Amino acid sequence: MEALLHTLSIYGENSRWIREHYEELKKTFKDEWIAAMDGKVIDHDKDLVRLVERLRKKYPEKYEQIAVEFIASKEVELIL
Repeated sequence: MEALLHTLSIYGENSRWIREHYEELKKTFKDEWIAAMDGKVIDHDKDLVRLVERLRKKYPEKYEQIAVEFIASKEVELIL
């Protein structure tokens, strides 16, 4: 249980980093998926499946800690 909480904590930090740097990331990664870990973008791709495949191969021990998010060039409007 302690290992799971540790993983979730690190994942949360990586997600928070993306949110805090979103506007800056939009300048470089428009309409791309990015993967962030340890305060930096570690990979990116327009295709989520390709990105996830690379991440699983390159970071098998830390895969669950990596935050992945789509960086949209335009704000997405939701109609509920």
